[in-house]
Amino acid sequence: MLLALAQLMVVAYLPGALAFRLPTANRLRRAALPADERVFWAVVLSVTITTLVTLGLASAGAYTFGRLLAADAGISALLLLAGRGNLRLGTPAPKPQWTALVPVALVGLGMSLFFPSSEYVMGGKDPGTYMNEGIQIAQRGSLRIADDTLAALPNQFRGLYLTEGFDWFTEGLYEGVRFMGFFVTNRARGEVIGQFPHAFPAWIAIGYGVDGLSGARRAVGFWALLGLVAFYFAGARLVGRLPAAAGCVLLAINVAEVWYARYPNSEVMQQALLFAALLALGRAYQDEDPFFEPVAGLLLGALLFVRFDAVLVLAYVSAGLLLVTADGKRVRWTFWLPLAAQAIIAAAYYAGPMKMYVAIPLLQLGGWRMLCGGAAAVVVALFVVRHIRSRRPAIVQRAQSWIPRVMAAAIALCAVYAGFLREPVGKLAAHDAFALPVFAWYVGGVGLASAVVGFGLLSWRHFWRAPILLTVTALASMFLFYKIRIVPEHFWQARRYIPLVLPMTCLFMASVALSGFLPGLRASTHGAGLGARLLAGAWRIVLPVVLLGATGWSFAVATRPILHHVEYAGLIPQLEQLASRIGERDLLVVEPRNSSDVHVLATPLAYIYAKHVLLLSTPKPNRATFAQFMTWATHTYTRVLFVADGGTDLASATLMATPLTHQRFQIAEYESLRNAYPRSVRQKKFGLNLYRLSVAPRAPVVTDLDVGAFDDLWVYRINAKEETDGVNYRWTRDVSYVTLQGVGASARVVRLWMSNGGRPEAAGPARVRVMFNDHLLGEVVVGGGFHAYQVAVPPEVAAEASRLPDVSVIRLICTTWTPSVVFGGSDDRALGVMLDRVRLE
Repeated sequence: MLLALAQLMVVAYLPGALAFRLPTANRLRRAALPADERVFWAVVLSVTITTLVTLGLASAGAYTFGRLLAADAGISALLLLAGRGNLRLGTPAPKPQWTALVPVALVGLGMSLFFPSSEYVMGGKDPGTYMNEGIQIAQRGSLRIADDTLAALPNQFRGLYLTEGFDWFTEGLYEGVRFMGFFVTNRARGEVIGQFPHAFPAWIAIGYGVDGLSGARRAVGFWALLGLVAFYFAGARLVGRLPAAAGCVLLAINVAEVWYARYPNSEVMQQALLFAALLALGRAYQDEDPFFEPVAGLLLGALLFVRFDAVLVLAYVSAGLLLVTADGKRVRWTFWLPLAAQAIIAAAYYAGPMKMYVAIPLLQLGGWRMLCGGAAAVVVALFVVRHIRSRRPAIVQRAQSWIPRVMAAAIALCAVYAGFLREPVGKLAAHDAFALPVFAWYVGGVGLASAVVGFGLLSWRHFWRAPILLTVTALASMFLFYKIRIVPEHFWQARRYIPLVLPMTCLFMASVALSGFLPGLRASTHGAGLGARLLAGAWRIVLPVVLLGATGWSFAVATRPILHHVEYAGLIPQLEQLASRIGERDLLVVEPRNSSDVHVLATPLAYIYAKHVLLLSTPKPNRATFAQFMTWATHTYTRVLFVADGGTDLASATLMATPLTHQRFQIAEYESLRNAYPRSVRQKKFGLNLYRLSVAPRAPVVTDLDVGAFDDLWVYRINAKEETDGVNYRWTRDVSYVTLQGVGASARVVRLWMSNGGRPEAAGPARVRVMFNDHLLGEVVVGGGFHAYQVAVPPEVAAEASRLPDVSVIRLICTTWTPSVVFGGSDDRALGVMLDRVRLE
């Protein structure tokens, strides 16, 4: 514990604290900041330095946690030498006041809400990609993954395991997909890279270095805490500490913030760095503190390695800088230098190893030329604004008086349009048209309306106190609610609000509720009678209690269901159990994503537990190629294992599959509904069968198959295994397949044990057509309960099957129904019948 604390001090406090104390750039000004904000800046500067150092080491393939500690310690030593012992802030530095307890209390509130972190270590979606990217940096020390299993795989077999997909494969952007979210950049050398920018994964790697997999999981919570504090200080500068604290409490208890504080994502890191950057810009250009100019450039540049949409943030900030310039402030080279340096590095980063990630955004933005043209336009605009101010100051003065009013009116009008008038018409998608009303699910209609009013009040009265913050908020909100650009699943969609929109909404709500305490908004009662003063005093008390109380209560009610929910709790022990069955020289083949959810376990088994794993790219691989692969694999590895749940068409005359073990478990998964608010916990079920595969002169006869047991090599295009009243079965789809091996010429009957599963009348009768090697045998109507249904096999069909060199296939063509259509809910499977057993006699 003490060692972990010491390590955190080195990576998250020491370099920044020393940099903050350097006797340069008018240290007396920043020394006069409150003690709690000085500590905040020490942490922010340290984590930014540590992020960039980690990325630099990993880019060179030289990262280890020990080297990071040494690098941060070395930077601290250089800062000590640069300060020449003069690192005391001196008497201008005020001692901690009672207000310093506010950020401490906010951190305490966040720690009670933002932990425990989810166990999302599996692949398949963005969170798992982040986790596996970060742990790979920790284990292998590089942004690029040297995948030994892929490198050892002969080229003729790679089509079995690498998904091509998209037109980008043929355009040379990548050479296949290893796992979802991991692109192959060089097949010959087995080089793979994660899909997402590596700043947040870098902190997963740091957390892994501090406390293993538990520390890696907690990285997101650490950044959520820092984001909460950064938002508090940025808000306090605009509206004062009391409204900022109230806004922070609302943010901390909001369901979207709590969810994403526990769930691996880069938006919480973007939130922390963005509010720190906006605060630094305010300190630099409104308070005229020269120290914060390079700090702001450093923080904004670091955002480019967190998310690519930071280029939009830079565009919003540029608009704010134009207004600052119009206000008579000068944007100096000390701001541009660190920002430009990181932008150049980021351009090489995205044009090189991350070209797959930016392919779609660049197409949407018009490519690199658009970005470079935008940057040039900003520079030109700054010079033009400075020229107009020096030659035509009257024009600038009139603009200064009108800009806040126009912005407040524009936001109000856009909110009314987006909230009440916008409808999906033509190419306008429903989730874009209703983006603002959907946001009201997370803040409430009254909260959203009060936030719009709060923005108008602050913009009208206090715009020039924080022009960059308010401009960035306005532009980001208008862009986001114009085009949400994300699948409308919740809470999945809610992550778009996390970096800026949700926090500022909470701040505006708090500012309205506490407007009686805001200078410039407080109504004057000077000279008024006793009744007027009492009424004003009551208003200052009742409004905060009613508005903040009601909003806070609604937030708490929405958050309560997820407080004790840990997404995918129990997954890690199950993964460890499965990994313990796989030896160092075993090869594990995993069935493809088209078959079941087992594919999500392949990524952590390979990239966290360092097993040799290959994920099939199709449920129906070429049998001849797979047979050749098996000959190679059995001579290369000690054992070839296969794990499955959903069924894959692997059976052949020379493939022996020996069942080893069955592992059934389920993990908690919060429902994710499309265009609906999630309200309950579901169970994600796994029924893993582990086999040993080997090559045999002739595989055993399989003409009696217990469906739902060890059947994974003999069924495909069928739903996952289930169990009811001790009976194992699978639901068929519209067309499902059962493979048989060693069919004799004497076979005369196919018996199928089936049930309609309580099929509703609205779905119609459960009809099943049975085909055998493309011959129609007959049709049956399946009733309730499991019963045997049989169809005859003509002698000539059986004789033909007996002469086949490989397997025979029974195809079941079923009429289907969808539970979500009939009953509602989220089960959108197309269900045929329950299939328990298939026997050829």
